[in-house]
Amino acid sequence: MLTSSFCFAKGLNPEQERALWAKGITSWQLARAHQDEVAALFGVSRAGKLIELINAAEAARTAGDAAWFKTNWPLEEAWRLWNGYTTREQIALVDIETTGLTPGYDQITVIGLADGARSRVFVAGKPQPGDEGLDAFCAAIKAYRLIVTFNGHKFDLPFIERHFRDQSFHFELPHLDVIYPARASGLSGGLKDMEKAVGIVRSDDIKDMRGLEAIQRRGQWKQGDLKAYQRLTTYCKADCVNLAAFTESIWKRRWDAVYTPHARHVDFAATKGQQLSIF
Repeated sequence: MLTSSFCFAKGLNPEQERALWAKGITSWQLARAHQDEVAALFGVSRAGKLIELINAAEAARTAGDAAWFKTNWPLEEAWRLWNGYTTREQIALVDIETTGLTPGYDQITVIGLADGARSRVFVAGKPQPGDEGLDAFCAAIKAYRLIVTFNGHKFDLPFIERHFRDQSFHFELPHLDVIYPARASGLSGGLKDMEKAVGIVRSDDIKDMRGLEAIQRRGQWKQGDLKAYQRLTTYCKADCVNLAAFTESIWKRRWDAVYTPHARHVDFAATKGQQLSIF
């Protein structure tokens, strides 16, 4: 759960977060209710600052203040935002197809976007009926509170921002790049390799398709091949849709590794009652 995390507190390292969990402080609510227990670990001053940060995080979450989370939540710990931060319908699963790997030189051909309700594509040039032009993406992304990609920190997001630089477009959302927690979980290779490792199976028509073929399909589509267009956009949508199941799997792996072994339930009411009864 999001409210079991304290990683956003500056100066609090992973060992100290685990110490909180081991002491039974496994939520923001418990930290506020038992500030004396927090102070026993870190001192009164640091405990007070932690409570202030918890209150700020709670207020930002309640208000839907995505900018606070973008600014204050560590990129490498953004996987924790997957559950408890917002609804699935407000999480944007994004992937792009391009003519190559260099922003500013190569061009975006398709932007895929999925959420808990639907998947769609924004297409360069002339989109087919039911699809949208690339320029519609900037308005569409404003409906969300979290963006999820695979390797998007280094690839997708810089490409998109570069493409829309004349509009001064920048992502204002916290970003979960699932490649980092996936690698921390011991997975290797690209997205399709990792999908197979966690049991995600693609449909037969695109299961063997990779990025190089996507570039080739773009060339065929420019020559009027509508089947190539359909294959390319289907592939891009699948990259987005599959991110949901993949991220859920990775979230569970990380939570089971990071939190579960250290968290301890403590009945503070009973414990403190026993302590008081001694005197």
